[in-house]
Amino acid sequence: MTSLPDLKSFTEALAQDTLAALAAKSAPALAALEERRHQLLAQHLGFAPRRPIAPVYVVGDSHTLFFSGEDGMHQVKHRRVGLWRPRYITSGLDLLPCFRTRHLGPATAWRAFDHGSSTRGREKIDALLRYELKPEDRVLLSFGEIDCRCHIPKLVMTGTSVPDAVRPTIDRLLKLATHLQSRGLQVAFWGPAVITARSQTKNGHPLPVVGTFELRSQIARAFGAALHESCLEQNIPGVCLAGTYHDWNKPAAPEFFSDGFHLSQRLMPQALKALLDTGVFPLQTTTAMRPNTSPRPTPCS
Repeated sequence: MTSLPDLKSFTEALAQDTLAALAAKSAPALAALEERRHQLLAQHLGFAPRRPIAPVYVVGDSHTLFFSGEDGMHQVKHRRVGLWRPRYITSGLDLLPCFRTRHLGPATAWRAFDHGSSTRGREKIDALLRYELKPEDRVLLSFGEIDCRCHIPKLVMTGTSVPDAVRPTIDRLLKLATHLQSRGLQVAFWGPAVITARSQTKNGHPLPVVGTFELRSQIARAFGAALHESCLEQNIPGVCLAGTYHDWNKPAAPEFFSDGFHLSQRLMPQALKALLDTGVFPLQTTTAMRPNTSPRPTPCS
């Protein structure tokens, strides 16, 4: 297949044109961008999937925005939830036709199944179930990075062992998966893929960085392993890139991050391959796949 001359420039131009179409509330302008969205996906995959493509709904914390297909972290209001002090589900620009991002706010794995959290994450999920998600839809849940960066390190620093600190969070998160499966949805997990090397919170970020990089790395590794074990037990696909694009004992190179806290699109080919390999979504080929030289992605482990 033909390579785009400059993938970064192509993506940035597509993002700007998408923003302009959204600002103009122009459905025809958005529809006119569809072919470019498919070109972007084919470039990341190395092949052109057969159309139509049934999308995967990526639901959870801000790491859902990686699947929007651009590094700008742009968000648009998608759905209002609640009358008194309303909250919003936001979406990314969704440049890739295989994903629909649904950002619930800084929601944690610990409170993902609970009503009444500060982000109203569960209430937002209930709204998606009422108005948008249908039986057999594919849902990729993204929770846990905040827990591994902030809350679990606090618990470990009080003397709790890493496994004992991680396990209850995994158990609570699995309740959400079971609930969604009971509604007929096909559920998968996107494990925390980022271990930030930063020691300070960036401006506007709602939760701090706690503990040393080494401690957070140990926790993220244990979280991924526990999530992988639970996914196997319940026959739920689970993917985690942490540890596949960097050494566990060393911070990842800066180019793998869009802002120090979120993955860059440099890792999108690896993420797509991992999701394909684990059956999160099936894509059929219309042109031959080119050789993939990225490190082989693995399930959460």
